[in-house]
Amino acid sequence: MQSIRVRVPAAIGGAALALGLLWLALTSPLRACADCGATLTPAPRLTSGALASVESPALAFSPGWTVDANGADPSEPTDPFSEPSGVITFTYAGDALWLLLAPGDYWAYLYATVDDRPANRLVNIPGNVNSLGAAAGYRTLLAPELAGAPEDRRLRWVEIHRHAQRAEAPASSAHVVRLEFWRGWGQKPLRGVAVDPPTHALHRPGERLPVLPAPQWPGALLMMTGFWLLAATLTPTLKAKLSRSPLPRLRQFDLSSPSWQRGAWIAFGLGAALTIAGTALDRWLLAPAGVLLLAAAGVVRPALWLAALLFALPFAYAVDLPLLPTRALGIVDVGVLGGAATLAGHWALRSLSGEKRPPGAPSLEGEQRAALWLLALIGSWALIASLDVWYPALALREWRVVFLSALIFGGVGIGVVRLSWEPALDRQLLVAGWLLGATTVALIGLWGYVSGQGFVSAAEGVRRVQALYDSPNNLALYLDRTLAVTLSLALFVEGWRRRVFWGALAAVQALAWLLTFSKGALLLAAPAMALTLAAGGVWMVRRRRASLKPLLALGAFLLLAALVLTPFLGAERFQRLLDFEQGTGFLRLQLWRSAWAMALDHPWLGVGPDQFLYHYRSVYLLPEAWQEPNLNHPHNFVLDWWTRLGLVGLLLGVSWWGVGIWGIWRWLRGSSEQRDEAALALGCLAAAFAALAHGLIDVSYALPELMLTWTLLFHWKTAR
Repeated sequence: MQSIRVRVPAAIGGAALALGLLWLALTSPLRACADCGATLTPAPRLTSGALASVESPALAFSPGWTVDANGADPSEPTDPFSEPSGVITFTYAGDALWLLLAPGDYWAYLYATVDDRPANRLVNIPGNVNSLGAAAGYRTLLAPELAGAPEDRRLRWVEIHRHAQRAEAPASSAHVVRLEFWRGWGQKPLRGVAVDPPTHALHRPGERLPVLPAPQWPGALLMMTGFWLLAATLTPTLKAKLSRSPLPRLRQFDLSSPSWQRGAWIAFGLGAALTIAGTALDRWLLAPAGVLLLAAAGVVRPALWLAALLFALPFAYAVDLPLLPTRALGIVDVGVLGGAATLAGHWALRSLSGEKRPPGAPSLEGEQRAALWLLALIGSWALIASLDVWYPALALREWRVVFLSALIFGGVGIGVVRLSWEPALDRQLLVAGWLLGATTVALIGLWGYVSGQGFVSAAEGVRRVQALYDSPNNLALYLDRTLAVTLSLALFVEGWRRRVFWGALAAVQALAWLLTFSKGALLLAAPAMALTLAAGGVWMVRRRRASLKPLLALGAFLLLAALVLTPFLGAERFQRLLDFEQGTGFLRLQLWRSAWAMALDHPWLGVGPDQFLYHYRSVYLLPEAWQEPNLNHPHNFVLDWWTRLGLVGLLLGVSWWGVGIWGIWRWLRGSSEQRDEAALALGCLAAAFAALAHGLIDVSYALPELMLTWTLLFHWKTAR
């Protein structure tokens, strides 16, 4: 019976894996298209099968257009902000209408109606109307990434309308089309028109096409389903066989002995110094030597490597490690994969030396196990969503550095503390590494603010600390999380010396955090953090009947923070905090309108990882928001999950957060009698709520350091 329970799911998994591979093989580009890119010719009438150039008599142009064999170019109007550059009208008979457009690094947009109704294959955002005040299909032509491409690679066939026979007139009847081009003079934005074109005509000559013209995501879904079925059914069997397999035992060493541990700390110190020196001086010989020493220390005590990674997280945005003569590698890539390698090396050495898992090692509890499985499902779904996208290479890169890295990091973190001889001490090491890294980057930003040597930016009448980040908001997003934990430790741990230490770190982080002048941090994250710490502090005080001094200290901290901000209240940034008629607030509202339309147009898979920017500025960007086109996320965590990974990704993401936060809450409740444990748990809870609050108007998870931090918060409890 047991054999059948294993064989049937394994057979289903193997079949799903094989079918998925076959699907991907049939839908991947395999053959060259010799007859692609049919020639456009002037057409007196636009009927089914027509591939018409802009010189076609069927097209009627408003005055001012320049039309030749290369395309149609509008003229510059007297007031480009209040009137279109040109209008084109024509009639066609058929099912689907396509336009050959020439997007590029210029600001222009198109409104289209068919039979006085919005062209139904274009975006239709309520309130975004054409020059006649009528609802219309809409598309922008801004695509800076195509600016340097050859002409034939820059052109795009875009379907603007598809006839629905039941809802509209018969497909054979004539349909009246009105196109409005705003701006775009000198670019020849329109190159051709097609009605019910054959599929090959929409591809470039010589382009490679799949055997089966279908999406690739079903194949990836089958493969992922098969993989998880095989993993779930075969892992216990393989684990049992490995446990029975005889392994050679080398009992000449004990990794937990003081001599090995002392050597690990020496290697760690030298490795950290060499890595920092090699990176700062851009000397690749020093950096690899330092990383190797850190790896050696990590093999003996894996928490040392992980602590180094946590310290370096806020530097990952701007700093790469010069590990090769002509190439530097990212901190997250090196840190996560190196962590997996050092943990594997540590486990192998312990197995060969005959050491077993330490007695009393922490176990993985239900919420943590569920959170890890949900993270694995998120990573799997993100891989599926990365295939049928505009730029697959960018999508797969984000999948690797955000989702896959978080999953590996979570597994490594759990493995580190479960294999540790001193899990509580190793967790203290990880906490210290993480919070010291945040304090260091905050100090860099404050030094720049005071000295005027950089690391700041100016906006709306204030100088904003940004440290090593491109934006002060990104620094604030990271410090939201670290400050909550540091402040909780400063308020609630035992021992005045430790409280002074954590208080000093909290003061540095808080000052840099306040001087980012991030609206999300000040208006949303700060209240969420303060309320959580205050409520948790009251609960702990009542449970223990302890002193009210921590709560008084929290009140003093909040008062001091308000005093720091007081001299800046007259600045434009504060005067316009709630101004939604112009500036940042107005642009954010327009962004949400566009992101909502994007989510509705791509409900199940979203547009894919790291694809929001290109869809937003090239399809959904509203004319009112032209000042800020280069936004790579929708600045709201619901819209972010939805547009990036679809409704399935939204459900998985919210479930992951819910399970993780519930686990932190249970950790806090269960550790009320352990002051240090409760302080860390409360800090993690405050960090989670602050991050979610800030995520209402900014990025919430889809950056490597933020995703790793979420994973960290949900699995601190393992090291009890």
